[in-house]
Amino acid sequence: MSDCKPCSTPLEPKCTSADFANSDLFEGPFRELIGSLLYLAVTTRPDILFSVNCLSQLQEKPTVAAWTGLKRILRYLKGTKIFKLVYKKLHNPNFNIDLYADADWASDTIDRKSVSGYVLMFCNCPILWCCKKQNCISLSSTEAEIIALSKSLQDLLYYKNVVNEISRINSISIYEDNQSAIKSVANENVCGRLKHLDVKLKFIRETLINHCIRVKYVCTEYQIADLFTKSLSKCKLYKLLCFCSVWMRD
Repeated sequence: MSDCKPCSTPLEPKCTSADFANSDLFEGPFRELIGSLLYLAVTTRPDILFSVNCLSQLQEKPTVAAWTGLKRILRYLKGTKIFKLVYKKLHNPNFNIDLYADADWASDTIDRKSVSGYVLMFCNCPILWCCKKQNCISLSSTEAEIIALSKSLQDLLYYKNVVNEISRINSISIYEDNQSAIKSVANENVCGRLKHLDVKLKFIRETLINHCIRVKYVCTEYQIADLFTKSLSKCKLYKLLCFCSVWMRD
């Protein structure tokens, strides 16, 4: 693939693993390529994490269509090899931590499980990003968002303790684009439909109070976590990459 034709996006917009399942079985180094791309996705290229996660779900029975999808990711990397993560030196001793959390509700048309995605920004630079299919089937978009928020909050607490050993944290904010999920976290009176989520909600509320964390609304257009929950168009992908401190090399 060293002489392949470059591509502008890792996958077609709105693609899911179901789009690659109905094809002839593929016999070849599918797992090996998944492993190599996954290493790249979790270290320096957050923009391909969702695509690799999507296709890795077919490792048991890889298909020709899935193999073509992996080669498309390689073509995308060929066209964007000038991209880099930019970390800037700050002269202000007070640090800010921002967490962007999101979920794509029932996006998998085969098992109807949702996809959680979040990115942890330290001084406006990404230090942790994650994409994971949820273990249970969410009955509403609010439920899917709360599950994603609960998991991301656990990672936030760990990194908060690490940063505290370096310097004082000025503020911690969580950005969520689901108004219903924000109201559920703020409202102590859980309605009957959310009773099964009461444990996660209580954990979230207690954590927010004990660690002085604020939950803020962010419109979907600026929700960086969209990078890790769905396949995006070229325009939105590149826009969110700029917000995620991914730039072209000089």
